[in-house]
Amino acid sequence: MHDSTPAQGVGRPPERWHRIEVLPQQEAEEFARAARITRHALREYMRAHLVAEATAESEIRQLVERFLQVGRLACGAGGTVRARSPKADGDDYPYSFLLDLETRHVVGYAGQAVSWFDEVRVPLEDLRRRQAEHRRREQERQQRRAAHGQRMRQQQEAAAARRGAAAEPAWPVLPAGYYQRDGAPAPQPRGRRPITDEARIRYVGRLPHVVFHSDALNSPFFREVPVEQRCEALQRVLDLLLRAPSKGTVVIGPGVITVTGKKVTMTLSQDCAAVRTLNPPGKRKEPPQYRVKNWVKARERARQQETGQQ
Repeated sequence: MHDSTPAQGVGRPPERWHRIEVLPQQEAEEFARAARITRHALREYMRAHLVAEATAESEIRQLVERFLQVGRLACGAGGTVRARSPKADGDDYPYSFLLDLETRHVVGYAGQAVSWFDEVRVPLEDLRRRQAEHRRREQERQQRRAAHGQRMRQQQEAAAARRGAAAEPAWPVLPAGYYQRDGAPAPQPRGRRPITDEARIRYVGRLPHVVFHSDALNSPFFREVPVEQRCEALQRVLDLLLRAPSKGTVVIGPGVITVTGKKVTMTLSQDCAAVRTLNPPGKRKEPPQYRVKNWVKARERARQQETGQQ
């Protein structure tokens, strides 16, 4: 049962090992019983522990059977398997065999001078039970981790769905783009020189060339206003807030002009060529909404009432 095959790896660069799983009991027992032990491995073992050839062969087979089931196994790039003693056998200097599982050869041995059999070791059956328990706990941890990951993904998907649903207004909306005062689509205004004077902003912002972006026209503030009337409604809001400092406050910021008043916040481009957004501030369940009576001048409202009476 001996083979003169030389030890693998002699005269070569050190192997790079990656961990592999231990063998089932039946496979380990069959390998240990039928394996050919090379002369090199046998001599290494006999020299280390000063035992006869028959004793060395018997002990090698016992150790190989044990290490393949409960030891630390690793595979090299060339396919050679290194079977080390388990930590329960002592971790200061492990006993180690080099094996070729395909051809069933024990090709090398390394270990400390003290024989493994000189000390009392944990029975193999006990180590198998410990290993089975460890695998069971590890599987349970992985299952819990996988279940937690799945719950997190489901929560994230549900949150994304809610955000997507919230991003879609429940009221009719205008297509994205710019619109003129009469509701006709308008091209994106060409950039002009920024306006930094408040009085100039209040004047230019109310001129007929100012266009309205759909983000402002589709604001929840206009959720009850028909789409064909929103440009007129936004024009009323713009005129009133820019009419005087007592109506709306103007803040000139980097890249945007913000106008606030009467529970709304409006943003204009730096050159006052476009109204970009109109969003009621705060996070109320029922945000304020446009009412014509709140945005019409007193004289105009009186004329409307007189016209209605006639």
